Amino acid sequence: MAQLKCPNCGREFVRRVSRSGILEILLSYFYVYPFKCQLCGERFRHREWGVRYIRVETDRREYDRVEMNFPVSFFGQDIKGEGIVINVSMGGCTLQTQAKVETGAILNLSLQLSKDVPPVIVDAGAVRNVREGIIGVEFLLWQQSERERLQLFVRGLLIGRGVEPDPMANRREPLVPR
Repeated sequence: MAQLKCPNCGREFVRRVSRSGILEILLSYFYVYPFKCQLCGERFRHREWGVRYIRVETDRREYDRVEMNFPVSFFGQDIKGEGIVINVSMGGCTLQTQAKVETGAILNLSLQLSKDVPPVIVDAGAVRNVREGIIGVEFLLWQQSERERLQLFVRGLLIGRGVEPDPMANRREPLVPR
């Protein structure tokens, strides 16, 4: 079977995502599944005749996170801090910090991807998860030019580790006639 490509950008960095709504549940009975491009964010459906996906409940993210290690600084209402990004995707990141941050806080982030280039600025990121010095942030708002800079960086990371983003998220079994 040929590698699935994004209909928007033509790249192969595509991940099957959770079904959303009754229509996608019904379509899955006809082998039509939802996918999302890991770079441009395009969500689309694709028919894969004879393939049934195994449901994996552990991770419902629509973007695959890539392990990383670079500095980040952030601020929000009554919050200011620094930390280290430990994984990143086009949808968000996880970072280690000593700052006291609460779930639901909105942060402005400055991702220092490299010493050689200016940081990528995320104008608004929502804190979705907090646990002992680790926070998960979903990117909500940023300038298109900043998104494109992060997209190039993430693309390089995905190419470096291969085309298949997450083997567990794309586990599938061909149907075997009984």
